[in-house]
Amino acid sequence: MNDTTIPVGRKARCPSGQAILKAAALALLISSASAAIGTVHAHALEKDGVTWLDTITVVGTRTETSVQDNPASVTVVDQEEMEKKAPESIAEMLRDVPGVQVVDSSAPGMKRLSIRGESSRRVTILVDGQEITDHSTYGTPILVDPSNVERIEVVRGPSSVLHGAKAIGGVINIVTKRGADKPIQAELGGSYYSGTAGWQGWAAVSGTIDNFDYRFSGSLDDHGDRRVPEGRYTSTGRLDNTSFNNDNLSAHLGYTFGEEGNHYIALKAEQHRLSTESWIDRSTLEYPVTDFNIDLPQRDLRKVGVYYDGTDINDVVRKVHLDAYYQTVDREFRNEVLMQPSPRVSVGVASTSDDRIINYGGTAQVDLQLHLDHYTIFGVQYLTDNLQVAKTSTMTTTLHLPPPPVAMVTPSWGFDDASIHTVSGFAQNEWSFADDFKLTTGARYYYSRTVHDYSEVNSVAVPTRPNGSDGRFVTSAGLTYTGIENTTLRTLYSEGYITPTLLQLFTDTSAGSGETTHANANLAPETSRNVEIGARYNAGDFTFDVAGFYTKARNYITSVPCTAGAGCPAGSLDNERIYINADSATSYGIELAAEYAVPGTAFTPYVSATWMRRQMELTGSFGTMSTYNTNTPALSGRFGVRWEGEVANHATWADLFVRAATGVEQTNWVIRRAPGVSGFVTNSLPGWATLNFAFGGSFGDEDKYSYAVSFNNILNKEYRSSLEEIPGVGRSIEASLRMKF
Repeated sequence: MNDTTIPVGRKARCPSGQAILKAAALALLISSASAAIGTVHAHALEKDGVTWLDTITVVGTRTETSVQDNPASVTVVDQEEMEKKAPESIAEMLRDVPGVQVVDSSAPGMKRLSIRGESSRRVTILVDGQEITDHSTYGTPILVDPSNVERIEVVRGPSSVLHGAKAIGGVINIVTKRGADKPIQAELGGSYYSGTAGWQGWAAVSGTIDNFDYRFSGSLDDHGDRRVPEGRYTSTGRLDNTSFNNDNLSAHLGYTFGEEGNHYIALKAEQHRLSTESWIDRSTLEYPVTDFNIDLPQRDLRKVGVYYDGTDINDVVRKVHLDAYYQTVDREFRNEVLMQPSPRVSVGVASTSDDRIINYGGTAQVDLQLHLDHYTIFGVQYLTDNLQVAKTSTMTTTLHLPPPPVAMVTPSWGFDDASIHTVSGFAQNEWSFADDFKLTTGARYYYSRTVHDYSEVNSVAVPTRPNGSDGRFVTSAGLTYTGIENTTLRTLYSEGYITPTLLQLFTDTSAGSGETTHANANLAPETSRNVEIGARYNAGDFTFDVAGFYTKARNYITSVPCTAGAGCPAGSLDNERIYINADSATSYGIELAAEYAVPGTAFTPYVSATWMRRQMELTGSFGTMSTYNTNTPALSGRFGVRWEGEVANHATWADLFVRAATGVEQTNWVIRRAPGVSGFVTNSLPGWATLNFAFGGSFGDEDKYSYAVSFNNILNKEYRSSLEEIPGVGRSIEASLRMKF
């Protein structure tokens, strides 16, 4: 959502109903033909009646609870599901989760996630339960090697009580792999992506020797410019400035001890390096901007973490968990903006930002069985984020007078060092009362302290901005009822809380627009409250999970012009801006995931879908306005038919599906649409639908070989999911092969 978005109330466009019907008919035709191939395995029988609702997860409650009985909106993508895909990122694995949208903010290699319409900055990203922070206006990119991931857990909706002070939209917990269950196991794999002429390769060695387990892995990938259908965005079928590359190294060492083997310690280390370009939709550039370029040549993450888990300590202490970590993120950002405020004047601004983020912290949690009907957890968490920013800006003003033109160059540079320290304590109690009822209540108290340690401009030290502190309680309460056979009914109240970023608090910047946006040390945290109800049903052939939610968020941070009298420093120009707490949002919708294993066949029709409305109340120099044009599709999802069986005596699967979404619109208030003129600018995208087919399988002793092939966007449709995502790849193939020895 841009800082100055205002409503116009246009109706969103829907995808062609005829196209979707044709795709559905084709899916049924191919699925029927597949019935004649191989041995039929009904889905429920093949998995011994186990479905995705039976998966055990720790997100949502911080205790081991099945998805079926979780009071929160939870989705788990497990190892089996991940091996059926060949995504180049973790974010792509979650594209079809209800309520989740993939966001790349024009940088193709830095994919982020939006949950229930909330920006990526309001989504907490955890790796093995430890938070990755990114003090930028965009949010935390998910930069983890997909081949090193055991499962991905998603909580949709505010979760700040249990999972940290950024979880207004939700939580993504990425659980990495441990050692294999044999002394030594080697793994190799690779993928090819025709849509980027890209490739990915990875290797790992892992094992368990006595009580010691280990895993070492590495991966490398390289992607060229994205191939898309010719049309609105390109006349050549290639999107310029969309190439990127990554490399990863990771290590895991673990040791099990104790007479009953109920204690476990582990050390994990990882390194991720990324370089990416940035695609710009130049048709959306507004006066006075005539050209805009971004380059992200470096984003390096290094992390080391230690963990301890003890289970069944005694009849009262059921579990003890301790962890601590230290990580650094080094990133470089380059931005070039060209403006033409009048025919005789052009202004070019070249900005760079060379940042280092240092995070360290840890969590301690104890689980207690104080009473037969109560399971209680207590915990404390500490986190320090330190941001060091070295920034430069060069403004070149050219006067196009009678020849020769006259150019005036104004360079500036600066440095800021700031930190935020957060300590919190949390508690949760699960109370099993009456028959089939469980009440889960939780609370957390946050205390945060922000410090502006040092600042300089043009090599001269300047006064730092005032330090600040904040204390806040957040609560949650969830109720589940399991008295109906195969059914869980649930309701949940939860609160979200997020502190301003260090950039918003302490660092002025000209990146992104070429005009200075001032920091504001007086910003208040953003908060949200959420209510949802849901039902889950899990009975062999038919499985579904449906939830309705209503979320109200306030104190959103946005930027407004200094002309609005918002507290800019003395001497600020009229076209400069400052961050303030001004906007709020109301979101409501329904999320659905369902599948039906047709009895006596190997076919499983399925659907995952989201209907959502999101209303923003926006504040600016124009006053306060309200809009539903928030770059959020009203309806989105995936539906298809999956087949599982045997071909040539090896396990095989096939999946024919449609992805679709209604159109989106977003209206921006432009301060200077023309000299001295302000007004509305509306950007819109049409609805879309793509037809896709994937198949794969495994063979060899103990299924040591597995493969997956995807034919994407078979009809070669031009589409773009949202205004925060790059246009989608055209007709393409993704293929992957995995081997274990």
